[in-house]
Amino acid sequence: MKQKKLKFTFTWALIILLLALFVGIACINNVFLSFDYLVGVMLRNIVEIGMMALAVTLIVITGGIDLSVGSIMVLSAMIGGIAAAKGGNVLGVSAALLTGIACGFFNGFLIARIKISPLVTTLATMYLYMGLARSFSHGDSVYSYPASQWLGTTDVGGWVPVQIFFYLILALVFWFILAKTTLGRKLIGIGLNENATMFSGVNTRRVKMIIYVVSGLICAFAGLIWLGRFTSIKYDAGTSLGLKVVTIIVLGGTSIMGGIGDMKGTILATLIIAVLNSGLTVLNIPIAAQTIVHGLILVISLVSYFILNNRVTRSRIVKIKPQTGAV
Repeated sequence: MKQKKLKFTFTWALIILLLALFVGIACINNVFLSFDYLVGVMLRNIVEIGMMALAVTLIVITGGIDLSVGSIMVLSAMIGGIAAAKGGNVLGVSAALLTGIACGFFNGFLIARIKISPLVTTLATMYLYMGLARSFSHGDSVYSYPASQWLGTTDVGGWVPVQIFFYLILALVFWFILAKTTLGRKLIGIGLNENATMFSGVNTRRVKMIIYVVSGLICAFAGLIWLGRFTSIKYDAGTSLGLKVVTIIVLGGTSIMGGIGDMKGTILATLIIAVLNSGLTVLNIPIAAQTIVHGLILVISLVSYFILNNRVTRSRIVKIKPQTGAV
């Protein structure tokens, strides 16, 4: 019976990196092994960025990008907070989610219909949404309300933050969409060759619109959690979140050129960044050094991905042996 050969893929490389970082930090400071710290601090602090990374992974696989996610999150949370102060929880949550959908729709319209580059579009809307947030709030902080507080501070059973359950549900849903549905295959097809996918009968404009709207909706939901967790939010809170989200996606092995990627990589990369953020803080590493470590880990991962991807590509090349006796 022929034994199945175990392949060393980039996913395995991410798992090994995650375990090495976790064990290494835990050996230096055993506070890192505390369940309360792992769940209540490490995982809780990465949930909002992790949620946005799930949605933006779909966009990057099509060859697009969304740098405006941080600003959408902040604008949605602020409009929700302002609306809740005047009309209560239902109005606040509805206003926040509708704001996220509207921002995502506007991004999708510019990219899919007007055909403006995703990088240029979302770079511009990042500042547009930040400016709107500053205008609506007059530069002041917007405070949380009961619905957002419940999302940001509730612990299920008294020990697991409720937002972690929401993240797990979203991770499962996005994995299923990308790996098991026709929409997932369409997204990969657009990333590999958009024109060929369009001529095969796929409405590529509609697919792009859908994923940008979904991204906006997830950003708004993340904003509700963020507002509840920190009790207030300012217009510039999401300035660097877009790049952090892209960093997670690239670290997870999704090609920035489109056509390659999966949710397993994004989820593992989210955990790696969570371990790094919390672990380096536990070890009292200065912020400047933490940034250098983040950059080094990303560079090492990209080099590993390049080497492993090239090895897989070479192994798939069919070698044609000359037939004996052929003329």
